[in-house]
This record gives sequence, structure tokens and C-alpha cells, in this order.
Amino acid sequence: MTRSQADPRSLDPVATGPDGNGRRARVLVLGGGFAGIGAAQKLKKSNVEVVVVDKHDYHTFQPLLYQVATGLLEQPAVGHPIRDLFHGQDNARVHQDRVASIDLDAREVRFDELEPLSYDYLVFALGAEVNFFGVEGAADHAFPLYTLSDAVRLKNHVLRTWEAAEKRPELVEDGALNVVVVGGGPTGIETAGAMAELYNGVFKKDYPDVAHDQARIILVEAGPELFPMFKQEIRDYTEKALAKRGVEAMTGEVVESITPHRVTLKSGKVLEAHTLVWGAGLQGNELVRSLGLELEKGNRIGVDAELRIPAHPEVYAVGDVAAITDQKTDHVLPQLGSVALQAGEHAGATIANRVAGKETKPFKYHDKGTMATIGRGSAVVQMLGGRTMKGKTASLAWGTVHLALLPTNEDRAKAVVDWAGAGLTHQRSARITVET
Repeated sequence: MTRSQADPRSLDPVATGPDGNGRRARVLVLGGGFAGIGAAQKLKKSNVEVVVVDKHDYHTFQPLLYQVATGLLEQPAVGHPIRDLFHGQDNARVHQDRVASIDLDAREVRFDELEPLSYDYLVFALGAEVNFFGVEGAADHAFPLYTLSDAVRLKNHVLRTWEAAEKRPELVEDGALNVVVVGGGPTGIETAGAMAELYNGVFKKDYPDVAHDQARIILVEAGPELFPMFKQEIRDYTEKALAKRGVEAMTGEVVESITPHRVTLKSGKVLEAHTLVWGAGLQGNELVRSLGLELEKGNRIGVDAELRIPAHPEVYAVGDVAAITDQKTDHVLPQLGSVALQAGEHAGATIANRVAGKETKPFKYHDKGTMATIGRGSAVVQMLGGRTMKGKTASLAWGTVHLALLPTNEDRAKAVVDWAGAGLTHQRSARITVET
């Protein structure tokens, strides 16, 4: 039997620990998102040394970034200090730094400031980055919505745009208040719906002298329909819910170029808009291109059934950066928070079992359904097996699932207070800009 044909577990150079000198195996976790945190916390009771490194000192709850961008939630509701999550885990240490390079053969990671760190096991959970698909001007002028700084930047831009329009009404004629949202998936639809409610529910009162009827929110989707992953009844409901909020949906349209004040489509249409929100796609973190691996679609790392890189079985790739195949459907799982968290927890539990000399199992994703919120009291849910929910019932289910994903009870309490306030009064108290 050749090396490539062997059971990957037989290639794992670290099966137990500590070694004869009392040194514990080091598990280096790169990334403090859902996947990285999930992996590190699953190692709490394992006899290993856990080192977590992220370029930020906070964990971001990405599914709610659009609510920060539209003033519904405060920043602390979706950004939680990473160190706080490990106060009760004595075998874990957290560092804030940026990864400079990774040498898989030498099992060493270099950073911008920290000394190089070697590892026995590596959890690669650095996430993804926005994919602009080569659209001219997108990298310079579009507003992605993947990080907390993205959300704050978009919120501040929208607020400043309305302030400017109040002072200079001629800007409204130039499309200053118009917003183009690219992408007919959950990110794009949730953002468009939330932006519409911000415009219609709050800004009409904040800026009574601005010509609100000239403000447009346009959702652009390259495919023939919105929410292609949902059943037709969900798609129909979504279109009606968006239209009710004043969102214009354009399907079958592809963005060709973007300037600060114009969006040109390949069909020749030119949209006057000073804001373009990009929710059209992700690709693997830029570091993956330097690893010498053959990558899957979207620059994602292919993994085996236990989420390991086949050529380096001591390395686990999890979260948005990994192409994880669902064992039930044989399809690559989507880049969702629930997938990342479950994958990270599986990687952590698997490493713990290896170190303890216990049997390990392949990763099985537990699908809790696909869901999205369109606005106040309006959401959609499609469960595994095809059952669907719409409206207020779906909103309750959506809120329950997202609260469960938040890392602490404190974060859940913050979200509940803000959601309840917005639901009762339509207020968005986080719609302020803070200059530093």
C-alpha cells in the first residue's frame, strides 16, 4: 500500500500526548470566528496547549452585520472580546496578530509581530474574503458586508449621505440617497429589507425636509430569480415582502462597473446611486493561495471526511475557507455560520480524541434549515425535508436560532433588547457616527 492509499489516520504524526518529556501537544488555531472558537472550546478538557490567534481582538457574529449597518444593533452586540470567551479555559492562550505565512511541511506559522509558532495540530479557520469577480471599480467603491468594520463603514457612509442631502438638496437628484444591493441571496435580501425599513421608518422623521420619495433601494441579482435555494412559494413571498417595503428587484442583471456615483449593468442600464452594497460572493482567505495546495472553487481548501487536508492530516481546515462535502447530499456545504461552528467543534473534538487515543468519526452536518429575515415581522425558513415557514412565525424561528449562535448570554440580552425596541417603536438607536 502506498502512502497516498493509506488510511489518513495512520499518517497522523501526533496521536497521543503529552510526550515523554511532559510536553503537551500544541494545537494552533488560526481565526477567532465561529469555526476557530468552536474548535478551541472543544479542547477545554483535552491535555493539550491551545493557542488562538486572530488579527482582531474580538469575535464577530457575521449573520447580524447588516443590522449594525442599518443602526438596529450596537457594535458590541455582534463583536465580543475573544479573550473573554476563554476565561474559564486554563489550557488556552489568545494572541492578536496577523498571519504572515504558513509552512505546512515545517509545521510553522509566522506572524507580523509574534515569534514563529510551531504546532502539532493546526486548525485553519481564517475565513474568507469578498469576491468581486473582477468587476471594475468594485474593490474601490463597493461596500462589502463581511466584517464588523465593513458594517460600521457602511452605516457611517449612509448617515453622512443623508446629512449631506439635507444640506444640499440637489444631491438627491443625482441619486445620492439611492442604494444598490448586489446579490439575491440572504445577505443581499436581508440588507435591502433592513435598509428599506431604516429609510421608511426612521429617516422620514430624522430628515423631514429631504425628498424621501426620490430615494430608491435596488436589489440586483445576476440569476433569473431571488433566493434560488428556496422553494417557489418562499421566492414569491420574498418578492412581495420586498416590494411592500419599496425595494426594486432586478433579476438577470450583472454589474459591469462601479464608480462612486454610478452603477453600470452589462445590459447597458446605468443606475444613479452613491451607495453600492456588495453581497454577491466570497472566496477563501488570500493566504490559501500560498499554501501550495490544489484549491476548490472559490479558493476553498478541500478536506477529507474528518475535515483534514489530505496531504497534511495534522491540519484541519474549517469554516468559510474550507470546501466541506456533506456526507448525505455529496454537495459542498454553504458558507454559513452554522456550518462553520459545527465544523470547528468537530475538528476540536476530533483532535481531543486523537490525543486521548480514542476513535474518531467523520463530520456530519446537522442542517437546521435555511432562513433569512426580510424585515420587521417578515422572514422565511425552509427546513430539511422541505417544510417552510413565512412571516412572524419564521421571524420567531430565525430569532431563536440566531440567539443560540451568539457566544454569551450577555450578547443575547443585548440583541433581545435592541430587537424588542425596534419591534415596538421602529427606533434604531445605533444610527450615530462616532469620529475618532
